[in-house]
Amino acid sequence: MSDVWKIYGIRYTTQPSRPAHRTFLFGEPDEETGGLDYYSWVLVSDNRAIVVDTGAAEQKMKALGRDWFGTPSAALKHLGVDPDHVEDLIISHAHWDHVGDLGAFPKAQFYMNDLEMESITGPDMSYKVMREAYHMNEAQEIAGLVYEDRLTFLQGDGTFAPGVDYTLIGGHSAGQLALTVSTERGPVVLATDAIHFWQEVEQERAFLIFHDLRQMLAGYRKMYAMVGGDLGRLIPGHDPLIAKRYPVVETLPDGSPFILDLGAAPIAW
Repeated sequence: MSDVWKIYGIRYTTQPSRPAHRTFLFGEPDEETGGLDYYSWVLVSDNRAIVVDTGAAEQKMKALGRDWFGTPSAALKHLGVDPDHVEDLIISHAHWDHVGDLGAFPKAQFYMNDLEMESITGPDMSYKVMREAYHMNEAQEIAGLVYEDRLTFLQGDGTFAPGVDYTLIGGHSAGQLALTVSTERGPVVLATDAIHFWQEVEQERAFLIFHDLRQMLAGYRKMYAMVGGDLGRLIPGHDPLIAKRYPVVETLPDGSPFILDLGAAPIAW
């Protein structure tokens, strides 16, 4: 089995405009961030596909007025990946916009950090403000996977597959994971939501939603060190600049990016 992977990001919905005070801690109301793109990811090697997060439920995004581009599970078919046959699905964290389509993967074994499960089923969720980023139906569905023997708990840091390592970052959520993926251009860190925007690392600017503020900030520094300061090898979870900096594999009918090759070198910066 090859230990060199391709990383594809499926840009399945967007919020074209988003003020800084709804994005960053101490953000200014009159500052615009450039919006927020939402992604699901898939890692592909010679004979294996690993899905990372499933995206949100379509009806929830549309209810929020987001521009919906297509269900990530269906988009996988553009890459020759059949969701009915996917065997490995990593949940980077359990926020609602990352776990809304678990049922589209009937044969998958799911993997999630144990601290994330402890958080979404324990005392953390007795605080209303801490459960804002989680939704009850998705949390219940994840808990149900345990009873079906379809959820494997990851602890700390480790190797998921040859060429794919996971690192517990925490901060944004209790069990927030990042993945280090071996690609043709070397290791690339898929931060998922351990980093939402590059500027969080560049300016140590705190995202508004977090489980532990200090741990989240320390995670920015840790991932910057993991890529040796090369931000082109660090892929954030929601930055609209991603769609401008990496090669496009599939476009939407209007020509805007839909699926991007995140394992490739940036084409602009």
